[in-house]
Amino acid sequence: MASDQKQRVRRGLTASVVGLRSGFPEPVQAPNRLRSRLAALVGIAFAVGFGSVEGRLYRWVDDTGAVQYTDRVPPSQVEKGHTELNDQGLRVDTVPPAQSKEEVERERALERLRAEQERLVEQQKSADRALLRSFRSVDDLIMTRDGKVAAVDVVIGVARSKARQQQQRLQNLQTEAANLERAGKPVPRHLADGIEKTERTIGETYATIVEREQQKEKIRQDFDRVLKRFRQLRNLPEEGAASGQGEGRPDLRNLVICEGESQCAMLWTRAVRYVKQHATTPVQTLGSNILITAPPQTTDDLSLTLSLTRDKDSESSSLFLDMRCKSEGAVDAVCKDERALSVLNGFRSAVLDTPGDGAAGPEPDRP
Repeated sequence: MASDQKQRVRRGLTASVVGLRSGFPEPVQAPNRLRSRLAALVGIAFAVGFGSVEGRLYRWVDDTGAVQYTDRVPPSQVEKGHTELNDQGLRVDTVPPAQSKEEVERERALERLRAEQERLVEQQKSADRALLRSFRSVDDLIMTRDGKVAAVDVVIGVARSKARQQQQRLQNLQTEAANLERAGKPVPRHLADGIEKTERTIGETYATIVEREQQKEKIRQDFDRVLKRFRQLRNLPEEGAASGQGEGRPDLRNLVICEGESQCAMLWTRAVRYVKQHATTPVQTLGSNILITAPPQTTDDLSLTLSLTRDKDSESSSLFLDMRCKSEGAVDAVCKDERALSVLNGFRSAVLDTPGDGAAGPEPDRP
């Protein structure tokens, strides 16, 4: 029975070979592709004619690149891949080459990346569902954002009030010390310690103000992203200023970040010079990280406070410029006139020595 089967395969393969050859006139040389196919068919016919009684045939490539047909795969070739053919010479199975160690590691890395990508996709879908459940409209989002900013403003207002009180206390202590010195009397230790402690408290208070100002900016940035995503999910157009983005939004031009002692020292020197040029009240306190000018006495006065504070979570430091003004019926007022805003807005570009909006023309240095 097996012998008859082999005879049929050989006759079929031989007919295929003859058929392929008969397609060309005798003088014409067959193309390389056809010659390779003829050789393969002959190899198959030979392997089937003398192969296993089970009729299985394996196609594999040896180390020299030559195609081989045998009734079993040599042990040395098992991991290099092969193709199994049936008794008709048709492919029934393909075993790929075994992966190398590098390929296995690469595949595992890809699997980890795919799993992480799927996790992020699910996380984004969950966040989108929560966003649509929490807010019905863009106005809802804007109201929530403004509420959070207002809450931080309250904390900043309390900190500024504390700073004003400490500044007034510092002024009183310094006046007392100056009177003693003019009278030829020594300044008591407790008075000197009080001045030092008050200066330190003022610096710490302004560090809190800087942190809260940066917190406000982060709230705005976070809600900018949320607003953009909400519009995408609702298929709403971008509305720019109508959405409240950028409207009345400070960009903290009165804040400069420095890195390292050398850069911070250089920028501190520039900042001190800037304060002396633009403050209309005399310098009350000048230390290594704090500069305070006297409180405003008239509605035209600009009282400035400059602080240099170290960031708790990094190697950077912050130079922050604050301003005090006076209005009718108020000792401290928010400085909103053009001249005051020009001084605040010009601080960063002046300290970093970069082109910017700039402040009003510099005034002579004040002591």
